[in-house]
Amino acid sequence: MMWNRSSRKSSENRSSESKSYTGSRRHKDKSPKVEGFVSAQEAYDCALNLLSYRDFSKQRMQERLRRKGADAAQAEEAVAKLEDYNLINDERYASRVYEGWLNKRYYGRQHLAAELAKRGLGPELSQEILARFTPELEEQHAANAAALFAQRNGERIAEARSSELTPQERMALQKKLYAAAGRFLASRGFSARYMQILWEKLQVNTDI
Repeated sequence: MMWNRSSRKSSENRSSESKSYTGSRRHKDKSPKVEGFVSAQEAYDCALNLLSYRDFSKQRMQERLRRKGADAAQAEEAVAKLEDYNLINDERYASRVYEGWLNKRYYGRQHLAAELAKRGLGPELSQEILARFTPELEEQHAANAAALFAQRNGERIAEARSSELTPQERMALQKKLYAAAGRFLASRGFSARYMQILWEKLQVNTDI
């Protein structure tokens, strides 16, 4: 009987240790593994696969290949080959980014500049794209943003127009609306100049 208990305990201990080791091994297996490339050709093949999903700028593709395990020389050589075959072209990519961004219709110049920087497009090329976004276009986008704000805040605007309010109450609500409009427009990349113009338009449109 003593031998049996000891055997069972020993067996249970081994089982516990086995589970502990297995659990530890499973935990380690979850760690991200970065495998390097043997050659620039492998980095190039990886880049082709990435491009099958979406476009990249030269800078962002190099960064992505480095994260995949390419060294600096492999990433640079792979991207140079992509450029030779016109599979990566920053000018073309910048134009596509701009056209997609322009269709949103509710954002200003500062938002566009941030979007171009996020995509890895350099200052010189970004300035060329920003020049396409004329003051007239930005003012139209600002008007669109003001209309969107008015639509989302219809109840508050209606409340501010209520004849039951005292002049002091109406003024307090106006200030809150103007402050909210300012935050809304700033978050969409419009400068203070456009905020002032739009506050005036908002006041006329809503009779606040």
